[in-house]
Amino acid sequence: MTPLRRGLRVLGLGVFASAAIVAMMLIVLRPVAATHRTGEEIVRRDVPLQQHSARLRDSLIAWHLFLEPKLDESAAGAAFAPTDISLGGKLSLAQSDQAKDVSAALRSRGLGAEAGRLDAAMKGLATAVANLAPAVTGADLTPFKRAAIVAGERTAFGAVWQVTSGLSKEITDEAQDDARLSMDQSDLAESTLVVGGIVLFLLTLGATLVFARRAAQREHTARLDEQRQVFATELQEALEFTDTEKAVYDIVDHALTDAVPDLDVELLIADSSRAHFSRVLATHDDPEHAAGCGVVSPRDCPAAIRAHTLIFASSDAINACPHLKGRPSGSCSAACIPVSIAGRGVGVVHATGDNGIVPTPGDVEKMEFSTRRAAERLALIRTFETSETQARTDPLTGLLNRRSLENRVRELQSDGIPYAVAYGDLDFFKELNDTHGHEAGDQALRLFSRLMRDSVRPADLVSRYGGEEFVIVLPDCTTETAAAVLERLREGLALSLTGGRVPAFTVSFGLASSSDADTFDEVVAIADHALMAAKAAGRNRVIVADYTSRLLPSATGRSL
Repeated sequence: MTPLRRGLRVLGLGVFASAAIVAMMLIVLRPVAATHRTGEEIVRRDVPLQQHSARLRDSLIAWHLFLEPKLDESAAGAAFAPTDISLGGKLSLAQSDQAKDVSAALRSRGLGAEAGRLDAAMKGLATAVANLAPAVTGADLTPFKRAAIVAGERTAFGAVWQVTSGLSKEITDEAQDDARLSMDQSDLAESTLVVGGIVLFLLTLGATLVFARRAAQREHTARLDEQRQVFATELQEALEFTDTEKAVYDIVDHALTDAVPDLDVELLIADSSRAHFSRVLATHDDPEHAAGCGVVSPRDCPAAIRAHTLIFASSDAINACPHLKGRPSGSCSAACIPVSIAGRGVGVVHATGDNGIVPTPGDVEKMEFSTRRAAERLALIRTFETSETQARTDPLTGLLNRRSLENRVRELQSDGIPYAVAYGDLDFFKELNDTHGHEAGDQALRLFSRLMRDSVRPADLVSRYGGEEFVIVLPDCTTETAAAVLERLREGLALSLTGGRVPAFTVSFGLASSSDADTFDEVVAIADHALMAAKAAGRNRVIVADYTSRLLPSATGRSL
């Protein structure tokens, strides 16, 4: 073979080998590029929408946590402080802007119907917030009007929260589907890479190994992403089913027991005063770890003070948390994750492991995610518990309102439990208001309400029936026994007024039994009739109606 032909042959083999390498690389890289494009598309399309949605939900929680305590703290007719009104306006504007971002992101995804639902819910909330203006500026509103305005805002807020919860689930489900698609494409890339490696083995073993390594890394990353997405979805769905704080703690306990089995995890939550921690969950309850973290309150916890996660490789290190040192169980590593609701530190997740072996970033990420989602759910549950309590009770006295009382009495009747009904009215209450002012009248109503609660049994039902009128329902109680209770109440009222902090007043009661009529309304009417007789007889007394509706004075019938 001549040198020219040998050279041409080597050149041809080189060209052929190069072409084969290029062709195989194109075949191998095509699914890889598809996986990359899918990942980029997920990030470009889903991440902004998820971020906007999360910010909107955080803003809604902050709004509700700000507004509800203010409505509780302010008496009917009292105006909010100017700083509170300013802050409320800023929160309302922030959630409106964030809702627009979410709506725009939804429409960019072709989800116009979902965006429309969000826009409609936010419009309803904006209208309800605008309707709050008379209540927060101290306008002269009737209790019924004020309650209706507040109820309208809560209903509108609930509608917005329901819409955003549905959107959050839809976004999460779609992101999970995209993650699975990306995983399928990654698996295809790996299979193609194996075939390409066999063909190209003799040509370039090094290149094949490089591609294999990169594919394995991509697969590992994709699997971790999928595991994180599945964990996040399952935890979020489980928390959506909870309606009590204990249920939230049980779900988080279960999730962390499975997610970080090598760590001893406990959750400490502060009481309402934020002065003391109590342990609400622990993934390991064996005696060796029963002592747990010795921190007493959020003010003593370094993680809560700094408001970010702290990692300690060893409790023996000079810069380790003081509460990790000197434990009966020995030296350990730890991760401390603060729990905050609406920016306020309310607890800490405390996880310990073997000394010198720090929790992995993946374990820390799962604990941080669980902490955030649990805090969001706790905030929502506490908000709705407050709203539910307000819906059941009279805002001035804290007693059951009329509707709640009637609902509770229906339960007594369905169980066949007899009861006595006392209908009370403050004597000359209008004159007290006219002479001493409405604030004095409110003080009298609150004082009398407290005395009633303290004078009856825990199972007895005490309600503000309207204005200065009150109804007490005493299950399994005769009218004779009930009359004695009411006389003691009158005596206690006279004694409590001796201090002079509240203008003196008296109360009259009419008393009837459930055996006097077939329905609760009829029993109340009989008691009301007895009350009128007490008023006509000189007030400041108890009159008992007998089963024939004749009116009898109580055992003492005396005036205080």
